[in-house]
Amino acid sequence: MAGEPTTNPTVETKPNEVPVVPDDWAALGMKSGYDPKPAEALRLFIVGPSGEGKTTFISSIPRTVIIDFDDGANAVPNGRATRIHVKDYAHFESIIAKLVADNAKGQRHWDRVAIDTIDELIAMLKHRLEDEKGVEDITEYRSTGYGYNMILQRYWSMMLDLEHAGYAWAVVGHMRTIEETDPATKKPVTRIRESVFPGVAKKTLTKSDFKLTVYCLNQTVEKKALKTLPDGRKIEVPAGTETKQTYYVDSLTTEVRDGKSRGVSLMERKMEVPLCGGWDIFREKYETAVKAEKDRQS
Repeated sequence: MAGEPTTNPTVETKPNEVPVVPDDWAALGMKSGYDPKPAEALRLFIVGPSGEGKTTFISSIPRTVIIDFDDGANAVPNGRATRIHVKDYAHFESIIAKLVADNAKGQRHWDRVAIDTIDELIAMLKHRLEDEKGVEDITEYRSTGYGYNMILQRYWSMMLDLEHAGYAWAVVGHMRTIEETDPATKKPVTRIRESVFPGVAKKTLTKSDFKLTVYCLNQTVEKKALKTLPDGRKIEVPAGTETKQTYYVDSLTTEVRDGKSRGVSLMERKMEVPLCGGWDIFREKYETAVKAEKDRQS
């Protein structure tokens, strides 16, 4: 009747009953029920201190091409990924164009594109925009924030090109220690932040499925040796110390960071990984948590 307020349509369902999607809507991509992405399709934001395993981690992901700005992927043992070192901006543009063109021709060779590192990519984009606009510092171009936004838009436009071509992505970034003033206590505090521009870090984090912090802990442990006593008994005796390196991945979904309860809530957050093959551990933990969540909802 005219004049009556409209309301959102409702679908009557019983507890734990998955709504049925009409065929015509299913053809447009509509889905229902708990069905997270496969691990191979996850978008990853991988951060950590310099030299503590980020490149090694992405090198363990099969069917991945690393767009290598730091020229460090060549030093990773037992890597499963391929790599291409970026020479300059024109070379980078040609790499992106080739990846997109391969997909259009049905000749996509990889499932995932990894940017290593976002810090170097943004520095390259910044320099390129400064050349295009004929300015010394693009971040001071026009009004406050305009130059930063130009960098962000150029970066994300390329990432969208990769997404639209069907690639998953992994973005690798360095972290740095900064001194800030706590707004509540007014006292100085030390915090760890991504070293790339905050706007770029926030955009990447918002669009990622997981933020993974990769780091290494050094632990001094006592060595033991077997000593044979005169009566033939063998005992353990101190034999000095050694430093043991243990690698970890701290896994945090974007949903958890935003204080939401969606995502893979049953997945353990911190996991120990081997120096080589870290992806296998992460994928196993992810798939186990997804299965457990599906079983819980069935």
